[in-house]
Amino acid sequence: MAAQPDPALALEVRMLSRMRAVRGAGARGGAGAARLYGGAGVLVTGGTGFLGRQLLEKLLRACNGIKKIYLLTRVKKGKSMEERLKEQMQDPVYDELRKTHPDFESKIEPIEGDITELRLGIKDEDWKKIADEITVIFHGAATVRFDEPLKVAVLTNVRSVREIIALGRECANLKSLVYYSTAYAHCNRQEIRETFYDCAVSPSAIIDFVETVDEKKIAAMEPILIEGWPNTYTYSKAIAEETLRTMGAGLPICVVRPAIVSPAIREPSPGWVDVSNCNGPSGVILGVGMGIIHTMLAKSDIHMDIVPVDCVNNLAIAASWETARRHALGEKDIQIYTLSRHRNHLTWEFLQNFCETKARKLISPAAVWYAYSLTTSSQLIYQLLTLFLHFIPAVLIDAVLIVLGKQLRLTRLYKRVYKINAIFLKHFVFHSWTNYDDNTLQLYNSLSEDDKQIFDFDIAKIDSDEFMSIWCLGLRKYIIKDNLQGTEKAIKRQAVLKVVNALVLVLYSFMLWKMFLWMFSGLNYLGTGLFLCVGSFFVTLCP
Repeated sequence: MAAQPDPALALEVRMLSRMRAVRGAGARGGAGAARLYGGAGVLVTGGTGFLGRQLLEKLLRACNGIKKIYLLTRVKKGKSMEERLKEQMQDPVYDELRKTHPDFESKIEPIEGDITELRLGIKDEDWKKIADEITVIFHGAATVRFDEPLKVAVLTNVRSVREIIALGRECANLKSLVYYSTAYAHCNRQEIRETFYDCAVSPSAIIDFVETVDEKKIAAMEPILIEGWPNTYTYSKAIAEETLRTMGAGLPICVVRPAIVSPAIREPSPGWVDVSNCNGPSGVILGVGMGIIHTMLAKSDIHMDIVPVDCVNNLAIAASWETARRHALGEKDIQIYTLSRHRNHLTWEFLQNFCETKARKLISPAAVWYAYSLTTSSQLIYQLLTLFLHFIPAVLIDAVLIVLGKQLRLTRLYKRVYKINAIFLKHFVFHSWTNYDDNTLQLYNSLSEDDKQIFDFDIAKIDSDEFMSIWCLGLRKYIIKDNLQGTEKAIKRQAVLKVVNALVLVLYSFMLWKMFLWMFSGLNYLGTGLFLCVGSFFVTLCP
């Protein structure tokens, strides 16, 4: 009797089989969007990031006529831009492309630069070169850190937009400039439409402010300046949009506003993801699936506005074509395209239920403990659960690791998890927004049938169960790297760990209760000291 294929591997094969229609449409050359790039020179900023890598792969695979892609790259961690590019080309995102276009790297040329610098840090000769040759710009480079100092956020996310506009004005043959914003740029509003909104400060004023004022004074004024926004990232993105509106008049510009970006649902392969995407929801799902994260702070009825990375870039490419077409017809207004789950809601409750049921059938053999997580909307209860389920065990385990001569690991990990969930993601797991996507829907409906296949960004037709299954698949294949093998064994092991976990929790609860009694009875100074030390450590993490 033939052995049954691994469930995870079988799912991947089933998902890959659905790519035939896309490949067939691509072979026919499309009917519009891809043809914009015939003989085109393209500039991509942010091409080394999660969104940028997938965009680069899609452009080279689906838009065969591209002459050259200039990739703005900076020297980082002692590596030259050539070394960084060579390292990037080893990413699995390019595996499928390498099969069909083995010489694709010849079309990529790195340009040294830094978006935090004036003129994007580009040398004069390179500036002139790309100004003469490029026809399409994708500006996706940005800092996405929520806790970035205001000065850094403005210089990176706002001033770079001013500089990219200056470059665009010098391009003799510019047909389209696509700017990647975020669906949360105006999260100070409940309903967000595909339009520009007034800002409390002008781009020029805030740029001058951070360029000339002492950093300590900027930091002191930051809470007042960003009032209404949860962090400097969303605030700076709102001002970046205002920069486009006020300084980009007359240029063929469009804005793409994606919601939270998840692993790919189809391209270049189902579930493709890289480690940089694991600082948000992907990291949470990964942590729960590995048996490491056991508590979450969230409201169960909140809409999780999460969209696949390939849909984001498909929209960006289609929007670049539409922008060029509209500009050629004399339509000079800047269009905004939002990609959200406005017409296909996904709630936190659904995500939690999926992880508790169907995700267990895709569990990785690399899981270190029983996969479970307790979700609460109470900040106090979350802090207590974090203390008892994360930090106390982490301190005890790390104490053993110290004795064994190992480096501390769990306390650092849980501190980061707490920071992400209780500080960075808190605003987004307690609020829902209505992100209207009328322009995006109209653009999709205007595409030919072939282009709808090649550049699919219709979020409404995504099946949430399938979407989540592919997400789990991608985390296993590209982050855990378990070759999608050993699923059945992992499921059986989880059944055993469930019993062991229950016994451990009972014993652990009893020990904590005894420690609590000892602390107040004064019978055990060692227990009291340990409890106070752990409590003090936890207090330092609280916002």
